[in-house]
Amino acid sequence: MDWSIQFYYDKNLDSVFINKLFYFLISRGVKYNAYKFEGRYSILTEDPKKDIEYSEKEIKESTEKLSEIIDTYLKFDIRTTHFSVFLSYLGEFNYCFWVYIIPTKNKYLISFEAGEHLIPDEKTFLSFINLCKDTFVRFNFVYGIFRSEYQAYIPSNEENFLKILPDIVNFYSKPLVDEIGHKKLISTPARKVEELENGGIMLLVCTNILGCPDELDRANNHLGY
Repeated sequence: MDWSIQFYYDKNLDSVFINKLFYFLISRGVKYNAYKFEGRYSILTEDPKKDIEYSEKEIKESTEKLSEIIDTYLKFDIRTTHFSVFLSYLGEFNYCFWVYIIPTKNKYLISFEAGEHLIPDEKTFLSFINLCKDTFVRFNFVYGIFRSEYQAYIPSNEENFLKILPDIVNFYSKPLVDEIGHKKLISTPARKVEELENGGIMLLVCTNILGCPDELDRANNHLGY
């Protein structure tokens, strides 16, 4: 099963943010075309004739190519263009994942997408979640949540986000923590509840990507759902 950690970005997307995002990931150990599967990227526009889908012919670490890939993407209207790139993380645990930038009518979704074939065990999953957490803090996203391939994209406004049930991994910015209640969130029964450097909170209910009904029910009941 494929799944993702999706973040809502409520500001105008520009080249500065996009370059900062990928430079940040590189600083955390992310590479291009470096592990297990060939690097690739996709640029989907409003005109299918202009779409670009490219895959490397062999696995050979070439992180410097990210610069020209991003430059190619930025030549299009990023307000309407979908961008995705397949990356590798090399560290204590090695794995691959996709980064998607998805325009919506209310700004943008930034999605880190993986699956059982890319992140096969709990230790790797937790390493990936730590990378997501660091990204959430660095860029002050409004919120983030785990989504399986069978679930819709997260809502692109805070009011509707607060109406959906928390999932196995959830990120709340400080304004949302204040709205929900710090004491309520920090005391949620879960595998891990972590207060973040930016005043937000990460709520990790469990690490089973197929779901954990009992644990989710306890967390949701505690939060008043």
